[in-house]
Amino acid sequence: MTPKAPTTLKIPAKPAKPQASNPTPADFAARWSEARCAYPLYVTLAMQFNFPPPPHPPGELPPARPTREVFDRDLQWLDAIDEQLRAVQIRQLPPETLNASEEALRAFILRQLKKRDKTTVDRDKIDLLLVQYFALCAPERLYRSEIKLADVASVLRPVLSEADATPLEWCEPIETMLAKVDGSHSLRDLLEEGIFEKGRLLKDSAGCMFYDPAALVTFCRFNFLLRRAFIRMLHADLSAIKQALDNLEVAGIKTADCRRAGFSAAETTVQVRYFCENWRQPFQKDYTANSVTRAFEQLLALRADLEEAVARIGANPAPKPPVQPPMRAATPAPERPRKAAAPAPASNIAAAPKQPASRDQAPPAQKKEQTPAAAPKKPAKAASEPVAAPVDAMDPDQCMEAIWEQLIAAPPSRGRSMSTVVLQDVKVLLSSWEVAAFVSDGDQEAEDLRRAVVARALLAQAMDQRKRSGEEDALASALVLARSEVSYFQGRVEQAKRAKNTEAAVNLGISTKRMLSFIEEAEKLQS
Repeated sequence: MTPKAPTTLKIPAKPAKPQASNPTPADFAARWSEARCAYPLYVTLAMQFNFPPPPHPPGELPPARPTREVFDRDLQWLDAIDEQLRAVQIRQLPPETLNASEEALRAFILRQLKKRDKTTVDRDKIDLLLVQYFALCAPERLYRSEIKLADVASVLRPVLSEADATPLEWCEPIETMLAKVDGSHSLRDLLEEGIFEKGRLLKDSAGCMFYDPAALVTFCRFNFLLRRAFIRMLHADLSAIKQALDNLEVAGIKTADCRRAGFSAAETTVQVRYFCENWRQPFQKDYTANSVTRAFEQLLALRADLEEAVARIGANPAPKPPVQPPMRAATPAPERPRKAAAPAPASNIAAAPKQPASRDQAPPAQKKEQTPAAAPKKPAKAASEPVAAPVDAMDPDQCMEAIWEQLIAAPPSRGRSMSTVVLQDVKVLLSSWEVAAFVSDGDQEAEDLRRAVVARALLAQAMDQRKRSGEEDALASALVLARSEVSYFQGRVEQAKRAKNTEAAVNLGISTKRMLSFIEEAEKLQS
């Protein structure tokens, strides 16, 4: 995707200082010293992202006492890199590079802070770099204890001389968000609460106030605590997946229905375990907002699939082994008998019982499609047997009706949790606010969310059909619909932001990001 053009934020000018218009030799020396310290980081960025080549040979620093020509040329090169650089690119630098030198990182941050007319791109870079600096320089004890504003202000003082620990009234929502973070146990909780989106909306609405030293300290603390909680919950989700795999294998079950996560209906536990152990790799190769969102959701869907499979073991326990004769009592216990291959588990929302009238109106083929029951295991086909014809794709109205019927028949329990519907043997994951848009009386916001779910569901069906049969037409049609809907949803998100409707902006924004991640995956299938 083409990055959104940055919005310029005019920072109110501070009282003029004599050196601003008439810099002294000491000012030139300070600027050059700062530039030389930051230069190695800029060189790394230039080489990694094909920015303009460095003005000096590899491994060589700018001279300590430059000529005026070298001074102007090198500073212009640094400025050119700053104009092209984005926060997401800084995030991709290896930690050993970004954290190699406190002095270099400090100089790099000071250059960003001293820029006069800052854009939203500059804000995102400063936001990321300050928390990176805090993580590098904070005492080890803070990593495992409560972190106060005064702690953050103290650590940031080398890069933020006016760092202030005074709480700001307009930053109070941050404390509410952090309280939600403290009560979260899974990445799903963070996604469901929209913590990342709410934090970004608060930064967007801050405008120039974002650069108030007290605000910078507050946001740095928020970012660090959110990062720490994120790592904790990521490990919890990965641990839960591995525990579920252990439980399945102990029970003698070697496959699980992992379609909700984009795998097969009989994915081997060995393959799933390998995926989990190598899960972090995609972030080094394909770091975009959509791919990261999709990776997180796939991980959460995988956990849901496996925990559902484990729950089925409890609902259908394996038969007890027969009592052994006394003469064999001293022998080791026999291996627990393996269960026969179980049919694909149903979704965590029960299938909607059809009303007689609806059953009579639906054609026979559609009756089978709208029944979210597990599909029976198909017999193996001969090599010469032709592939079955693809199932006719649903239109938006049919898809909307099928989702509505399932959710109305078995609404989810109270609390913020994801739910699943099954459409033509494809599992579609819905957030709590998306479910609410179907099961309660809704307004324009609910209608937008329903449209987002339908477009995503149709795209998921088309992707599944493409993988099964190679059918391209349905995928192309679903992509056209999804792209057009994304444009509409992005406009609605901006309207909600302008209206200060944070809840609507966050909810529809998350649903739109999910749509974008599905579009990205679908486009890969077309290539």
